[in-house]
Amino acid sequence: IPFPAVAGEDNRVMRWNNPANLLLFAMSLAACGFNWCDERDVDTQIGSLVARWDRPDSPGLTLAVLQDGQLVYENAWGLASLELGVPLTTETRLNAASVAKQVTATAVLMLAAEGKLSIDDDVSRYRPELRRYQDTITLRHLLWHTSGLRDVWTLADLAGWLPGDVRTSEQALHLISRQKALNFLPGRAFGYSNSGYVLAAAVVEQVTGEPFADWTREHLLLPAGMQDSRFLDDHLEIVDGYASAYRWAGHEKGFVTDSLASGSVGSGNLITTSGDLARWAGYLLSNQLAGQPLHSVLGAQGTLRDGRQTGYGFGLFVDTYRGLRTLHHGGNSAGYGAHLLIVPEAGFAVAVLANVISVNSRRLAEQVTNLYLADQLSTQPITEPAHLSADDAQSYVGLYAIGAQRLLDLRIADGQLYFYLDGTMPKLMFPAGQHRFTTQEEGVELTFKPGVDGSMASVVISVASLRLTGKRLEPARLKTKQLQAYEGRYFSEELETFYSIVAADEGLAVQRLRGADFSLLPIDEDRFLEHPAGGLELRFNRNRFDKVRGFTLSVDRARGISFRK
Repeated sequence: IPFPAVAGEDNRVMRWNNPANLLLFAMSLAACGFNWCDERDVDTQIGSLVARWDRPDSPGLTLAVLQDGQLVYENAWGLASLELGVPLTTETRLNAASVAKQVTATAVLMLAAEGKLSIDDDVSRYRPELRRYQDTITLRHLLWHTSGLRDVWTLADLAGWLPGDVRTSEQALHLISRQKALNFLPGRAFGYSNSGYVLAAAVVEQVTGEPFADWTREHLLLPAGMQDSRFLDDHLEIVDGYASAYRWAGHEKGFVTDSLASGSVGSGNLITTSGDLARWAGYLLSNQLAGQPLHSVLGAQGTLRDGRQTGYGFGLFVDTYRGLRTLHHGGNSAGYGAHLLIVPEAGFAVAVLANVISVNSRRLAEQVTNLYLADQLSTQPITEPAHLSADDAQSYVGLYAIGAQRLLDLRIADGQLYFYLDGTMPKLMFPAGQHRFTTQEEGVELTFKPGVDGSMASVVISVASLRLTGKRLEPARLKTKQLQAYEGRYFSEELETFYSIVAADEGLAVQRLRGADFSLLPIDEDRFLEHPAGGLELRFNRNRFDKVRGFTLSVDRARGISFRK
């Protein structure tokens, strides 16, 4: 039986099914004792978790583990450049995407501790280009994601921006300032929005008089020991050792490049190594701000006006994993993926950086945590899906309307049941009881209720303390003449873009000069949802003569955007 391969110091592969190598291993074990064996065992197990990416023709990832203030593990797998055949190493820099938010939040909190601003200040005091709304938006709202501001990168996608288009902080601020309405009134709800952190970085620049990238490097990154880290505020700048990013485009094309030309900072664009990211976790665990442990300050959960807590602090999600309190954040930026998981009471952290979007960075961080903190964790995580017969799985297949605008799409692929929600990657469903399923993500559960015909009539999706309910959907059937009434060219002043709508076989097709076209399924008259499930809703409005005159477009992070015919 061939055992997993382990890379030797000379980069040749040591095969454990070779008798000579087994003898050498036994001699080394006797000489070095069980501590060495434990470390080797963890190293081998981590290697098995990432074996899919340990290839000479594939992008991959880097990973670092911090324990009691020390880096105890660093490794890299795959290539930094497929074009040049350059391997990823522990010194390779990658884009940490939204993991950067905790650095931005720390910058604002540090300035507040120095008396240079208050997190309860009106944002427009520092950035007057921001429109004044019915209620004041404060810096605290920005950092807690309770501002109600529409997400800037969702707006960019809706406006037809392509991945290769240059994205600067100035362009982002322009797009934010054009918005005439909010998703909700400030402080009334939690709504993840990159807009808040783009604005927060702009406030730091206004208060300090320095570029955000320069100030954070001098006052935060270098003091944290992050010598190889910085915010990238110029997309044309050459960064030494910066890995390219990729995505899988199918067997015909293989891997293709997948990078953003972005110089926007604050919400993301922190260029770093996994080791530096682990050092940042150590900085949060070992330092104080205003007399409080820094990780506790960032982990202070947002509170809504009705007293509910949001589960999100200052740039970090506040959660539990198998009985232990955690602070964590992940992110994706085109083909880059990242996750930082911190367990404060164990003095432990895992940092994962990938240059291919297929890597499940959060799941990998949790799996590594399982290895290191096995004796401190409660309840065993699900590792393999239980059996579900083809007939049983078929009873769940279909569309479910979640709330006003979300569409849950359940399908069977490769004999397994998957769900699609809001245009995200398909999630494998693990049977966990009678009409109950979980996913690989901790705390996600789907519970179905059957109807009289044996198929499922409704579903409840539980994500931590959040509950989403939905009913099985039978799409409306509109006649061709009814669909043709919606045809026309529509313009959004807020997005500065046109959408053309034409009747299609079963619904409507939306065509754009820039950005991908998409299809709409009629739910009832004047209301359509994107299909396949993408989380986008159009509600048409009419004049007093019953003629269609426009619509409002809503997605999860940007609601109520007006278009006129």
